[in-house]
Amino acid sequence: MVRRVLIVDDFEYNLEFEEKVIKSLTKEGNVSIHVDVALNVAEALTKISQNAVYDAMVIDMNLPDGSGSAIAKEALKKNKTTKIAALTLYPEEYENSHALFDLFLRKPIMPMDYKKNFKQLLNLEG
Repeated sequence: MVRRVLIVDDFEYNLEFEEKVIKSLTKEGNVSIHVDVALNVAEALTKISQNAVYDAMVIDMNLPDGSGSAIAKEALKKNKTTKIAALTLYPEEYENSHALFDLFLRKPIMPMDYKKNFKQLLNLEG
């Protein structure tokens, strides 16, 4: 079974970091993960509308064209079972819309912490 994931961040370096950590999980275990990336709200909303349902998303809360909360709302309209993590340097942004998210990740995040939290998000632990 292939797990579908969307990661959204306005810094390409962060997207590359996250994608690399997620892809390392496919080498460690017998899980297949397809990763899509988006650099802003508009791109993320397009990916949500044009692609199959995502199993999980990691969304930067502070994007140049809006809030990660808008992405989470649209994702949950499409599929209420999508697991969504908020990634931000500013916890108050998460607190204002925490009901939309399953997990909070605080920037900066170390690779091992990201991997552990991502496994939790996709229910891959054990």
